[in-house]
Amino acid sequence: MGTYDLKNKVALITGSSRGIGLATARALASRGAKIALNARSADKLASAEKQLKSEGFDVISVQADVSDPESCRTMIESVISGFGGLDILVNNAGVSMRSNFEDLTAETCREIIGVNLLGCIYPTLYAIPQIKANKGSLVFISSIAGLIGLPTGSLYCATKSALRGLADSLRCELAPEGVHVGVVYVGFTENDPEKTVIGSGGERISPGRPAHVTQADTGKKIADVIQHRSREALLSPIGKFAAAASRISPSAVETAIILSRKFNISELVGIR
Repeated sequence: MGTYDLKNKVALITGSSRGIGLATARALASRGAKIALNARSADKLASAEKQLKSEGFDVISVQADVSDPESCRTMIESVISGFGGLDILVNNAGVSMRSNFEDLTAETCREIIGVNLLGCIYPTLYAIPQIKANKGSLVFISSIAGLIGLPTGSLYCATKSALRGLADSLRCELAPEGVHVGVVYVGFTENDPEKTVIGSGGERISPGRPAHVTQADTGKKIADVIQHRSREALLSPIGKFAAAASRISPSAVETAIILSRKFNISELVGIR
């Protein structure tokens, strides 16, 4: 599709008050885009907006819960009202987890699926008319966990894997309309100090895993996918290795993960 000029394009990034979302907002803004931030926390959202505005970027923020359809509809309407349109949607909001599947509660399952999967479906559903009209871009932030199964991450893996199927289907439907649909598989990225993941009963716990790439670099790579209208991007060496290995021999990957847990070396690569 060629290079996409980001100057004055309106980009909404869900889950962008911190972390990868905020880094992506900054990367897109530095290339000329107008930015709409989103988060559930009003305080964190206001802080992120103030930070980007102090850097000279054109920014608004919209508080919304992406797991709630009415909240998403209002969010899309607010962005269109605030900037006069919408060209780019980056479905970034998500929650990670750390629990064996058998220990999960039904409510925890519902929360993870609500944010990670429905939290991408609802914003996309309401954004599509504007994205189609502007021949814009839809991007889904997945993970290497969407390419291989990881212990203590069952529903995270399931939801991130589902994004690939959603993106592939949307690409078939929307490419004739000039819409770009991309998927980014992020690796283990540095965390903010307050970052937590969901435990078996919904409690928030420390991620406790290594970081292989920076937030800033990940944000730039996501912006590259949009600017070059790429189909997908695999980030981090371990992500590329995992994807290649899973294609060559899925059983070998599973065996390696099982053995790493057995001999207590899995923590070194962020697997439990």
